[in-house]
Amino acid sequence: MTPAGEGGLSRRERAGLAVFISAPFVVYLLFALLGFTKYLQYAALGGVAIALATALFLRPREALWILLVYVYIGPAVPFAAVAGPLAFLILAAVLYEMLRGEPNHVTDVLFWYATGFLILIALGSFVFARSYSSAISELGRYAKTLLVMLLIVQLVRTPHDLRRMMNMIFIGVILTVIVGAVNLLLGIQTLNASVIEGDTTASYMIRFSGAHPNANLAAALMCSSLPLGIFGVKHSSRGLRVLYVVGVVVVIAAMFATFSRSMVFPFTLVVIAMLVREARSRRAYISIGVLVALGLVLAPHAYWERVFGLRQAFESETLDWSVYLRLIAMRTAWELFQHHPFTGVGLGNFSDAAAYQLFVRIPAHNTFLEILVGLGIFGLLAYVLVILSGLRHSLAGARQRWSHHPSWMRSASFYWSLSAISICVSALFGNLMFRYYLWVPVAAGLVIGNLLREEKSSSL
Repeated sequence: MTPAGEGGLSRRERAGLAVFISAPFVVYLLFALLGFTKYLQYAALGGVAIALATALFLRPREALWILLVYVYIGPAVPFAAVAGPLAFLILAAVLYEMLRGEPNHVTDVLFWYATGFLILIALGSFVFARSYSSAISELGRYAKTLLVMLLIVQLVRTPHDLRRMMNMIFIGVILTVIVGAVNLLLGIQTLNASVIEGDTTASYMIRFSGAHPNANLAAALMCSSLPLGIFGVKHSSRGLRVLYVVGVVVVIAAMFATFSRSMVFPFTLVVIAMLVREARSRRAYISIGVLVALGLVLAPHAYWERVFGLRQAFESETLDWSVYLRLIAMRTAWELFQHHPFTGVGLGNFSDAAAYQLFVRIPAHNTFLEILVGLGIFGLLAYVLVILSGLRHSLAGARQRWSHHPSWMRSASFYWSLSAISICVSALFGNLMFRYYLWVPVAAGLVIGNLLREEKSSSL
């Protein structure tokens, strides 16, 4: 017998290997003898699920990447329901790490004070709410969003982790375009159709939304991912750069295919900011210009007709049904705020409180106005401070000359801040109150804040 220490297996190891190899056959025979063969597939699926859960529990950072990809792909992806259990699995792993001595990395004082203040105001708004179910629903969304933010800040600890998160988000947005196109081809998901009112007739515009139920939401998250894709174009290897270029062009084309008119504002901001930032680099300037030009060329002609028709729509509000409804909603929200400036009408209660004037249940179509009318002035202040708690670090990182961390952190901080500003501009035209897409860039800013503190302490 060859000793185990000389490269062979000991008797005990050979016995264990034999048991491991024969175990599946023994289990199958037992199920067959007992007449439970029909349950064998469920047992196998359960075993696979347990094995995957164990692997993800041991590697929570990889589980977080999977969760972020799911979030950005959208609810139309198969097995999207696993996102909730996956988040709690990651939470369990994080708590286990903390019990074993891992410190808390969510230490930003402004974030905690603003978050605590916002939660207190949201709970207090239940006193003035007309619909408790609406308030509880929004509070539940906020709790899930806050959980994902905390998991990101706790697990994303290095510049390379931050860069991987940028890649995962951009991959998720690319996949939402692919999944949406595949679902359309298979007939699983239908295109969004918007009514366009004319002088005497009404027509329908078909709008692409990826794997998301709302075309405007899809356009907002696609636009916020563009800076992350541009960062990949700038700082990846030559082989990967081609893939990033293709990805950026695909995202821009998909954005215009949503026919979201509000998207033109954050998109213009992103393009101008990137061109100003890269003005000193002729190569980067030309590359960004070419990418944007390709996207504009791929934009449907009907999109520009719809955008340039906005002026006429505002001159004659009833000419465009979508604009008309939004204007009524915003006017009603402002009236409600004037009657309840400090208390608000209750978290998520705008639709219920505005029923006296709105003949359909729609949001205020402005995230900050929705918060203002629901939670009052102090609620809006707390909400904005939570956003600024992360954004300020991204802006500071874009000005910092990094020496102890990779030099590309300066560029990464800039593009993260641009992603956050882009989604905030989109929030002016829709309800992104407690959507993950608004808060993930804020969490990235808090991560950059942690890295900035490490950078400054290393310089001392």
